[in-house]
Amino acid sequence: MRLRPVPPSPRPLLPRAPRARATAVSLLALGLLAACSTGTEPSPSAPPTAEQTEAPGPTMLESAPVEMASAPPPACLTEGVAYAQVGEAAAATNVAWAGAGERGVLFAPQVGGDVCQWAAEVVRLAGAGYLVATYDWGASGEVGFQAALDVLHATGAKDVAFVGASAGGTLAAGLADDLGAVAVVALSPPAQYGEVDARAETSQFTGPLQVFSSTDDPQVPAADSALVVRNDKTSIVIQVSGTAHGVEFMAADGVHADHVRTTIDEALTQGFTPAAG
Repeated sequence: MRLRPVPPSPRPLLPRAPRARATAVSLLALGLLAACSTGTEPSPSAPPTAEQTEAPGPTMLESAPVEMASAPPPACLTEGVAYAQVGEAAAATNVAWAGAGERGVLFAPQVGGDVCQWAAEVVRLAGAGYLVATYDWGASGEVGFQAALDVLHATGAKDVAFVGASAGGTLAAGLADDLGAVAVVALSPPAQYGEVDARAETSQFTGPLQVFSSTDDPQVPAADSALVVRNDKTSIVIQVSGTAHGVEFMAADGVHADHVRTTIDEALTQGFTPAAG
């Protein structure tokens, strides 16, 4: 199995208003907008409308979780979405985040993907009251995953749900137990990627776990993705006809995009709802 890298998006996913760019780490870490939430919460089954393309201001960082430096944001990020290079030297990756609160959501891109892959969902879920982050795959998807998680915890998230596409879905499911995820949604995940094993038989993760796959996926067979799913009522594989792979499920003209959004929203609701004691 070989996953094709996805090049950075050449075009913006959302219109973007002009923004001032910080020139120093201190300005980035301490000068971000305080947490707020404005506008009408979008329907969980619909993409953001033109009036909802700006995310609430990100939670202010009291201190950087790791080495952090300002970076010019890509055009796909709207005003209110923070963006920084997190980490040191060759291990650094770019992280984007928005929203506020104790409920965090981490979106993992496909191999070679960037923050633009999940930019629309970052805005949508930030508007729904979550603290949301995504990252560039960079040299190591796992390093970027941890950097984005560090940012979420540093900005106030106490619990975090993972959503990922393709190998990002493998990271989301395979790291869920060790990193304490409350819920996972994975789109076309290989059961194993590199040293990360997402097979249900090797995982102790017991939270909500939703997997999407296509019957004729040319990169990851549906049968391989099915190995990620447990055999219980909170772990479900949704197999649809066609060849859609990973973030292709979220294409604006895709027939499954609303279904995936609804599935993500339901998994988050389940994951962040305290268990009856």
